[in-house]
Amino acid sequence: MTRLARTIIILGVLLLTACNPQAPANPPTATHVARSTDASTLLGVAWDDRSAFVTGLTGSERDVLSQLDGATVYQMDLRIADDLLELDGRQAVRYTNRTAEALAEIYFRLYPNLFGGLAEVQSVTVNDREVEPGYELLNSALRVPLSPPLESSRQTVIEMTFSVDVPAGGEGNYGMFGLQEGVLALAHFYPMIPVHDDEGWNVEIPSPQGDVVFADSSFYLVRVNAPTALTMVASGVESERRAVGGRQEVTYAAGPVRDFYLAASMDYVVVSGQLGETTISSYAPPELRAGAEAALRYTVEALRILGERLGAYPFTEFDVVATPTQAYGIEYPGITAMALRLYPPRDEYPPAYLESTIAHEVSHQWFYSTVGNDQLDEPWLDEALAQYITLLYWQDLYGVPGGEGFRDSLLERWARVDNADIPIGMPVQSYEGREYGAIVYGRGPLFIEALAQRMGQSVFDAFLRDYYVTHKWGIATADSFQELAEQHCRCDLGALFDEWVYEP
Repeated sequence: MTRLARTIIILGVLLLTACNPQAPANPPTATHVARSTDASTLLGVAWDDRSAFVTGLTGSERDVLSQLDGATVYQMDLRIADDLLELDGRQAVRYTNRTAEALAEIYFRLYPNLFGGLAEVQSVTVNDREVEPGYELLNSALRVPLSPPLESSRQTVIEMTFSVDVPAGGEGNYGMFGLQEGVLALAHFYPMIPVHDDEGWNVEIPSPQGDVVFADSSFYLVRVNAPTALTMVASGVESERRAVGGRQEVTYAAGPVRDFYLAASMDYVVVSGQLGETTISSYAPPELRAGAEAALRYTVEALRILGERLGAYPFTEFDVVATPTQAYGIEYPGITAMALRLYPPRDEYPPAYLESTIAHEVSHQWFYSTVGNDQLDEPWLDEALAQYITLLYWQDLYGVPGGEGFRDSLLERWARVDNADIPIGMPVQSYEGREYGAIVYGRGPLFIEALAQRMGQSVFDAFLRDYYVTHKWGIATADSFQELAEQHCRCDLGALFDEWVYEP
């Protein structure tokens, strides 16, 4: 690799924050669940019917459909207005109490109320009985009371109607919710159930930095009624499409996933490729077609390299969409939203920005999407890992100089806070100013590298594959990460974790 090429790589990643500009957690185990007897549902599909999700999973992954007993099921019926600024919806959710205690309430997050929009819930029923919900945390959390409380292993069905006003422009969450430059970006737009763990319901006002979702793997059936000319790109696969009253009606099946994301534009063009059983599609405005083609090439390479290192990508579709996000890119299940400004021929940034960001965001399909973690309290578990895997991408594709170039960028990032020994394992809220990007995205992957050196690279590689398989569709924690690493190296890693991860 020439010095110029290496310099471009370093420049392209120096500012990369990737996702933003600046109990042992094993997979959910089979649980005996007392099932609801009423099979009538919002979309006419029985709660336990997972046949719609078969085509979205590769052949080797379809066994999961007979597992994840008790996973939450969402059914949504949505209508996008002609001006794309209003959304009306009905939602039915079957929730299973997988805790050991009875639950007196269930929370739903209403993130649009934090990100410049407005989400309002008009009516709520629990098992067909009307209830009066309460709003908390600047109206971003909806508390639905349960009377009587929901006992362990029991199920309940919560239905609601809701409306969402979409901001004309991007505000909070890096502009990933709004209508800008003809692109409708709907991130976390619907009432979403957060994780309930040993700390209770995970509801809080998130930091302006970082990602906001901490959710369980769930199954989504989403029917969207929208203007016919609108090209929609969403998590999951299309299970049905038809014309209704001069509009289009598309049903998506996504699962198991932790969120449902949709982007749309009247102007999108698409280029597609294939890797094994997975179709990769890249969407952008027509004047950025060259950028869409480049994004497609980078995505195919990233999926190939990561699949060889970690285990194959589990779904039959992966989409990349160009959006006006303020971040370089943000990950969602089965889809990555990329910044328009990274796409040629705009040429606002060197090409390595687009490639590095795609490699990072694709990494999140393994760590965040398939293996979940608390992105607010332990962001390093997915972000530092994604940065380290991006380092492996450059190394595998471009050899030692490529890996060294990316590693130099990590050192430069950490140097923004004078190489301060700030722990990488703090909650997002605990970092000040530039610390979050410098520590989690700079020092964090250097810790993963130090861990690999301590364990031995081949042992670490085996550990990382096992970590993915062990926590697949579940939620990992720093404790479970360390415990499994120690099992693989048959060594005590406490001193190393104390030095890099934990607060003194």
